[in-house]
Amino acid sequence: MGFSFLWSLLLLGLLIGPGASRAPMVVTGTLGGSVTLPLQLQDGQQVESISWVSRSVPGAIATVTLVEAGGPDTFHQEESRYWGRLSVVGPDRSLQISHLNWADAGSYRAHINLRSSRLTHTREYSLHVYEPLAQPRVTVSTRISGNGHCLIILTCVAESRGGTVTYSWAPLGPQTTVSHGGSVLSVSLRPGDSALNFTCMVKNPVSNSSSLPILVPPSCTERPQEPKITASSQIMKDGTCFITLACLLDQAGEDVQYSWDPQGQGAVVSHGGTTLSISWRSGVSDSYHCTVKNPVSQSSSSISIKPLCSGSFLPCCLRKEFLLFLILGALQIKQI
Repeated sequence: MGFSFLWSLLLLGLLIGPGASRAPMVVTGTLGGSVTLPLQLQDGQQVESISWVSRSVPGAIATVTLVEAGGPDTFHQEESRYWGRLSVVGPDRSLQISHLNWADAGSYRAHINLRSSRLTHTREYSLHVYEPLAQPRVTVSTRISGNGHCLIILTCVAESRGGTVTYSWAPLGPQTTVSHGGSVLSVSLRPGDSALNFTCMVKNPVSNSSSLPILVPPSCTERPQEPKITASSQIMKDGTCFITLACLLDQAGEDVQYSWDPQGQGAVVSHGGTTLSISWRSGVSDSYHCTVKNPVSQSSSSISIKPLCSGSFLPCCLRKEFLLFLILGALQIKQI
């Protein structure tokens, strides 16, 4: 039985021969960078020519012809999509691709012709292109669990194209649970527990990055941070002042709601309630308030509108009345 199995393997090897292709070699590259598809020739192999093929384009993308006397190789690029980005490196004449883009990802083959054999040896490659990871964003939401504990949920988001991102958190402990492929961390806190700092770490085959430390409050009843209000304004010739107010939180959770007071006629609230656009005139409310609220508490900030609309000119109608008053005054003085 054992002898028959070994003989079958030997016969299969003879039928396949040395020119058969191997399992594809996985190669990773960074978007915009360079990558090398290594040939890894055996010692003593006399190579006559190498033809490089990409399955995404018809025909060969490049060919290398070697001379016997040790003269310079002949390198020819045959596909316009790779012009200026291909080169031969190392004693094995491996192929280097520079200025990688998303379209370069895929399957490649190297067909190797030896001087001492009529067989064509094939090497296969699977090229994956990844983008360097930016710093991930973490959102925080809270709720009271059924047992009365404070459940804090941290969601880590990494902007990435071209591959899977691996998520991890630090520190981990008995009160933490990781879910959704590692991107979500749930922290269960009991009354009396201390505040904790957590960091989200993301990684792909070419880079890694970490979030800023996220402070988890000791309970769900903690007052949320005070929001910041930014403003921009534009004063029109008729005296109308157009104002845009934005209410911002450094760490906004998923359960946070925004509201403005007052809103008034013509006010427009957008971007999930964080932005208020108004047309303001003198005599209307001089102060606007932004309130942020989560399921258990709330906080607010205010901003004065009048300084934003203190233009260097009077409204159009007032300018006309003021000019008429000056003219009449001058005429009365002249008559006297």
